[in-house]
Amino acid sequence: MKRAGNALGAALSVAVTAALCCSVVAQAGTHPQALVEDTTQRVLERLKQDKELLKQQPERVYDLVADLVLPHFDFVRMSRWVLGRAHWQGASNEQKTRFVLAFRTLMVRTYATALLEYSDQQVSLLPFRGRIEEDDVVVRSEVVQPGAPGVAINYSLYRRDADWLVYDVSVDGVSLLTSYRSSFASEIRESGLEALIERLEQHNSARTS
Repeated sequence: MKRAGNALGAALSVAVTAALCCSVVAQAGTHPQALVEDTTQRVLERLKQDKELLKQQPERVYDLVADLVLPHFDFVRMSRWVLGRAHWQGASNEQKTRFVLAFRTLMVRTYATALLEYSDQQVSLLPFRGRIEEDDVVVRSEVVQPGAPGVAINYSLYRRDADWLVYDVSVDGVSLLTSYRSSFASEIRESGLEALIERLEQHNSARTS
């Protein structure tokens, strides 16, 4: 989890995950790669525009992320996969709701904190592989960092009706959800699902105080 977290932090700090955080709702027929490219540029422009404001009031970045992320990530699908079928099916409705909210808050705060570190690095989209007719695609990109190897970022999206929704991101081959799934599974085995949910809630609460 540490390796994935470090890689993700590096990617986020150069605003790659801004592409995820944007509006990824597509009109029918829109190519997901064009969508990622367009939304990446809009978020980077917003970060540059609000640079001085965010220096003075860094908490404003949470509003930026909340506006762009919450409607366009499938946090229920992400939460179900992160917990695993057995733990998800064994959870009560209340626990499912609390976990989705806690995991969503964790992701938003991770993205928001990293976006504050953005410093004009370049993002390049790689040629699209796959068939647009499919309902599950991967958009590939690379962060170009002077004097350092590029950071490969893959976005996993699926089509729901006329919308494309992000459900995972991998950094240098490490899936964010797979990393959390492994970490959470160990914690659930040791302490139980309720203890995991309570820890996430306390963690999120501490970061807002």
